[in-house]
Amino acid sequence: MVLRKPGLKVAASLLAISMAFGSVGFANETTNNGKSGYSQDQKVIARVDAERAIEHVRYLSEEIGPRPGGLQAEKESAEYIANVLKGYGYKVEYQYFPVADQYIADVAFNDGTSWQMGAAPNGKISKDAVSGEVIFVDGGTTLDDFPADAEGKIVVMPRASTTASYRTQVNNAVEAGAEAVILQSLTGSRGNYGSTFNPSLATPVEVPVYGAAFIQGEWLKERLAKGSFEISLTAERFSNLESVNVIATKPPKGKNKEAKEVILGAHHDSVVGAPGGNDNASGVGLMLELARVYKGYNTDKELKFIAFGSEERGLLGARYYVDQLTQAQRDNIEAVFVPDMVATSYEPAKNLYAMTPNGSTNIVTDSTMEAGARLGNSDILPGTFGSSDHVPFHNAGIPAALFIWMGVDSWDPLVYHIEKVYHTPQDTIEDNISTERMQSALDIIGSGLFDVVRKNVPPLNK
Repeated sequence: MVLRKPGLKVAASLLAISMAFGSVGFANETTNNGKSGYSQDQKVIARVDAERAIEHVRYLSEEIGPRPGGLQAEKESAEYIANVLKGYGYKVEYQYFPVADQYIADVAFNDGTSWQMGAAPNGKISKDAVSGEVIFVDGGTTLDDFPADAEGKIVVMPRASTTASYRTQVNNAVEAGAEAVILQSLTGSRGNYGSTFNPSLATPVEVPVYGAAFIQGEWLKERLAKGSFEISLTAERFSNLESVNVIATKPPKGKNKEAKEVILGAHHDSVVGAPGGNDNASGVGLMLELARVYKGYNTDKELKFIAFGSEERGLLGARYYVDQLTQAQRDNIEAVFVPDMVATSYEPAKNLYAMTPNGSTNIVTDSTMEAGARLGNSDILPGTFGSSDHVPFHNAGIPAALFIWMGVDSWDPLVYHIEKVYHTPQDTIEDNISTERMQSALDIIGSGLFDVVRKNVPPLNK
């Protein structure tokens, strides 16, 4: 998920509506074990399997790893998703679109491990390795902060809080004779660990300058505490890039030529240096698992499963997809379901939210809130959030909603929680994925979506 300065607002009136669903029309459709007795829900919840979904998360986050938009790893992700969908029998197509250059750094250790970081475009960008001993400098805004033996060393520093200040840090490190500079990202205002970044330099410098994730800086300090060590640095500018959307289509079962279209879409890229387990291999895993289950069922509407590229670079895949639609095609889309970060194990993220950019309700929020009520599942709540692939659809007048696990502590002032490790190297299955949360999301989103697209059989509507 791309996060800038999101506004989150959970309306009390919407919560009241959500609670009401449990007693209006569905009271007799819930079994004693909390599972819906509504027959279309059983067609979904009896078959969806969180472990299957997490196997997709595992492949994307561990076998492929970080998937920056436009790079080869994102292409590998697209190929994997396409092959899974083809294996289920879907017709699949690729939609390519141009994206801006990427500056990617590689940090290699003597034991064969390596990390991905961001590189400063105005720093030295070269595939020829720069090697040296690592030293940690706490400060760097004055020359006096650097030890006398800094020359020829790779200097690691927590980045100053402003761009102007960290530019001073870099200039001072260069003047002190540093062979290279690694700036450690900061923690955010809500305690979220900082991600890798591309340092912005006012003028070119002749040494590599990298932007490390906060946790990478901590790991380097831990290694230093055990003794001195060396690393090798390389960087590359990737140009003429294309990112890719993967689109699978399930035609409507009936002969209605005016059948509406429904989309389940999740971005498959991640930020530089992050394996993207929850953000957003989890959304892709959920999408692929529902695609498996839905394949054998009659649906009266055209159903599309879309893996969007380059969401982390500004919702580029979803924007491009919407921009290519004619007005008639936009008008034909009835609903867009967007799972993004749907399996975190972060305890304060207590609820699965159905979010729209302006807090309005629509067929997507209504169908999933009603599904939650039928299932006796209180995880799902409505809310307002505008930083994911639902936004371009919403802006085009198409009903859409984001699904994400969050925690909301109070109403005024509003305090919300997203896991600390999203956008970092710790966004892994081990550190940030919950099987239970994935199962809850599969049940709720799967049942809500199926209620929108299923074949309208009278006995199911009693």
